[in-house]
Amino acid sequence: MKYFKHFWVAVLVTLLVGGWNLPLVQNPAQAQDSRFATFIQADGLYRSGDVTAAEQLYRQVKPAFGSVVSEVPLPIYDAAALSPGGAVYWNNAQDAIATGNDSLVIISLEQLTETEPAFIPASLQLAERLSSRDRRDEAIEVLDRAATLYPDASDVVMAQAQTLAAAGLHLESSIAAREFATLYPDHPLTGEFSRLAEAQLGQFMGNRQRDNIIGGALNIFGGIITGQRVPWGSLDEAMETYEIIDLMASDEKEFGARVAAEYAAQLPLVTDPRVVDYVTQLGLEVARLMGRDFDYEFFVVQDNRLNAFALPGGKIFVNTGTLLAANSQAELAGVLAHEAAHSVLSHGLQSVFREDLISQLGSQVPLGDFVGDMLSLHYSRQQERQSDILGTRVLATAGYAADGLRNFMATLGANTTPTQSEYFSTHPASSTRVEYLEALIQRNGYNRYALEGVDRHSEIQAMVG
Repeated sequence: MKYFKHFWVAVLVTLLVGGWNLPLVQNPAQAQDSRFATFIQADGLYRSGDVTAAEQLYRQVKPAFGSVVSEVPLPIYDAAALSPGGAVYWNNAQDAIATGNDSLVIISLEQLTETEPAFIPASLQLAERLSSRDRRDEAIEVLDRAATLYPDASDVVMAQAQTLAAAGLHLESSIAAREFATLYPDHPLTGEFSRLAEAQLGQFMGNRQRDNIIGGALNIFGGIITGQRVPWGSLDEAMETYEIIDLMASDEKEFGARVAAEYAAQLPLVTDPRVVDYVTQLGLEVARLMGRDFDYEFFVVQDNRLNAFALPGGKIFVNTGTLLAANSQAELAGVLAHEAAHSVLSHGLQSVFREDLISQLGSQVPLGDFVGDMLSLHYSRQQERQSDILGTRVLATAGYAADGLRNFMATLGANTTPTQSEYFSTHPASSTRVEYLEALIQRNGYNRYALEGVDRHSEIQAMVG
């Protein structure tokens, strides 16, 4: 993708988001393009409080989504609502329970969850039976499928979190519970989910602190004492690495701050307070809705490559190339919300330990190389989905057009290839991803005709373009 060096080119580049189809222009005189003017007018009306008139204008330049959303059936809890075939499977399962035939119970419930996944009791009973037979991996898969279809089903998500915890997957349990608590802040069980999330995170951190401090200390000091491996020039450097291991495994906020400081010292950061304040305020508007007590910080990197990433503890970096590629406040807020969601859900820690990066720390120059390795970690499909859901939810709650993240991904997909953007290495933007976000917005009734913010965003683009 050719990065934009001129303000008006950046503002009026072919948006291609939802078919906006603004023409690529070459001079400021063409800034009076009717569609661009309509967005500016709509933004003004929205900010003045005339939301109805603003929505009418937004609808003129934001056509309907291209994908057709298939209806997800409402969850079923009453066996009387099952189809005749489903009722047979359910009755077979209940008869098998009465006779103590666990194998038949599992077979019947598996058949039922395949044919009628909307029947929640079948998924719950199947997961319970699988867990009791030490088949927790299968139980987790059953509950994950149910939670994907019905993320607002508190009994499913609670069973999912508890099963993950019983399997020793404390961080995954914390993430599942925290996602529910953040997505549904008004649910009567939100407090219980929040407490479970904190307890499981604490369990995970405690286990990791014990295991990794002991292992890291033996690795570091054993090599120094025996003389078999001394990768640093001094004992002070070895101690620094030991401290990093301790910090990572005990306090993700402090660890994130330490890594952010190291990384920021190596980058050409934008210092213009107008730009930094704009990104910070926009980021805080969405991040503060996510329910984690983080000291959020937002850094703008003077780099026209498309990239943004999150560190543990709410430290978010975004390149100027991303500011130029985003067409509005809603799009940039969507990116920031997605990245903040990775921090809130502890995805950075999860990736570090999943790929056993901490075991490599003892063989590197303290922190510096480790930072680069950590930033190269890829998020899983599940992690991206979780951040999409949470990011889009808070984007809509904050009053911005709910399709901001979807539109940014569509712009990337239409104007870049994976080799042209670092962002694609960890944030895949494909037609499938766009369709998924469209379905998410439509099924949840999120408002894509709220504030777009082309007006304010174009002013900032002029400062960094």
